[in-house]
Amino acid sequence: MRADLKTLRAGTLEVLRNGGGSRPDVLRVGYGDGEAILKDQGGCDAAFARLLGPLLAWREARSLRRLQEVPGVPALLARPDSRSVLMEYIPAAPLTKASHPDWPAFFAALEQLLEAMHSRGVAHCDVRSPDNTLVSNTGDPVLVDFVASVHDAGIWNPLGRWLFRLFCGVDRKAVIKLKSIVAPELVAEHERHLLEHRAPLHRAVRRFGIVIRDATRKLFTRSV
Repeated sequence: MRADLKTLRAGTLEVLRNGGGSRPDVLRVGYGDGEAILKDQGGCDAAFARLLGPLLAWREARSLRRLQEVPGVPALLARPDSRSVLMEYIPAAPLTKASHPDWPAFFAALEQLLEAMHSRGVAHCDVRSPDNTLVSNTGDPVLVDFVASVHDAGIWNPLGRWLFRLFCGVDRKAVIKLKSIVAPELVAEHERHLLEHRAPLHRAVRRFGIVIRDATRKLFTRSV
């Protein structure tokens, strides 16, 4: 089905997030006989959208393609232009705003979802954000925002494969962090120890990501 960006934006049903700075527009739009989510990096500040928008949209689309048909990951529907991604609409709420989920079942399903993703060679790398981990209307986990995702490397690249395993560990540890926010009674003693004693390498990786993020915001947006 044709996915023209102007037509999609004209059919906006709800603005989920207004763009600006390094943040894209996120819109719920009409698409065919149903609805879809349009994520448009063109909504960022002009310099950021022009220089980094195509790269971020490509990274997200690349992961969504690899994870097509994995329950809990929105299906990629189209690429309206180089800076936008059209994906499946799954009715869901952010983790911290969900209404009384069955947390034990939810976190068990979230761990299974991550294992399915990792087995397909994709690490999310930002699961710890409650805005990226959603609870569907049926109480199931939904993961969104794959711009920071990392893919597994080939067998010829042992360093890349080691880094991928490291980021998979970051994903799994993020589940413990989310538990501690919404259902602290589910955090086991060994999990609490992992949260309190973050490995130096994990700290270095996270610090590096924050430095890169802040630098790009300062260089290419009007505000941090």
